Amino acid sequence: MKKLILIGLGILILNPLRVNAELVKKRCTCYVEPGITASGYYTRDGVIAGRKKDLGRVAAIYRCTNDQIGEFIGFYEFKDTGAGIDTDGDGKGDSIKKGLSIDVYKSTLEEAYDWRAEYGDYVFIQYIDAEG
Repeated sequence: MKKLILIGLGILILNPLRVNAELVKKRCTCYVEPGITASGYYTRDGVIAGRKKDLGRVAAIYRCTNDQIGEFIGFYEFKDTGAGIDTDGDGKGDSIKKGLSIDVYKSTLEEAYDWRAEYGDYVFIQYIDAEG
C-alpha cells in the first residue's frame, strides 16, 4: 500500500515505508553548482549528494549538537552523487563515495555559508526508502 506524505511543496510516495531506525552521524558540506544530478533531475533545494547506492532514498536530517541528536532540520532527497572531501591524502575527494559525508545542494554560496553557520559540519541522518 502506497502512502503519501506532503512535505512543503513536495510529496513523498512511500512504497511501503522502510525506515532505518538508526541515526548516523555524517560530515555535511554544501555544493552550489547548478545542473543535472546523477539521477537526471535538476539541482534544487532539498537535494543531497550521497553514495550511488543511496540514489532514490530520502534522508531525515537532524542537527548534531555536542555529538547528540538535535532538532529535526528536514527531509532531503538523494538525487545526486559526488566525491566529497579527500580523506586519504591522494588529492581526490572520496568522503561521499565512502559514505562518510553528504553534500547538501544550495542555490547560492551565501546560502551554503548560512547552512554551515546554522548547522555546523556534522548532522545526523536517518535513511528512508522512499520516492520523492
